[in-house]
Amino acid sequence: MPTQTFFNLPEAKRTRIIEAATREFAAYAFDQASIARIIEQAGIPRGSFYQYFENLKDLYKYIFDLSVEKKLQYFDAKVPALHGEGFEFFSTLQRVFVVGLEFAREHPDLLALGDRFIKESNAPLRQEVMAEQALQSAGFYSDMLRRGFDLGQLDPSVDYTTALYFMKGMHAALVETYLALDQSNPGLVFEDDAYLKSINNLLQLLAHGLKNKEALP
Repeated sequence: MPTQTFFNLPEAKRTRIIEAATREFAAYAFDQASIARIIEQAGIPRGSFYQYFENLKDLYKYIFDLSVEKKLQYFDAKVPALHGEGFEFFSTLQRVFVVGLEFAREHPDLLALGDRFIKESNAPLRQEVMAEQALQSAGFYSDMLRRGFDLGQLDPSVDYTTALYFMKGMHAALVETYLALDQSNPGLVFEDDAYLKSINNLLQLLAHGLKNKEALP
């Protein structure tokens, strides 16, 4: 985590540092990322960097914490049914995935950051960041599942832990599908309905399963 000195900086200066770091980590794998480029873009002395962060890894993890926090706040604002009235598990989940697409459209820098992270070659760092971020993601889907079970919208015979594991895997699959739609021109992705079709197909499978209902048990 950043030092208190960093948090005491004027907001505009903190924003410059965060934006410079986000661009750097979106453009380069961690082992090729450069403090020199970050401080040049942010307009701060090198000595100041170490007053704010322990090292480059400290900054890297902080940037990912911020991106996850920003996305969760976006969901809270755009999907009121998550915590309020009108919650229905499958329609709310569909809305969550659609809002995720809107978030990517509005924050291409964070989309690029996530894409670079998927390709990250530093396996120990990648696993460390994933383990820390999984706590927040798991909490998000955990709340949805518990509410669905509590409201009787989900099959009570389904094991909660297995369902949560499946939800996390589904999220990863949708991210992979989205990023694969058009790597050569990301701007065209948002004009293509393939991603929304993938969402609906996956939710159909989640709701009804693979088993042929007419087949003998």
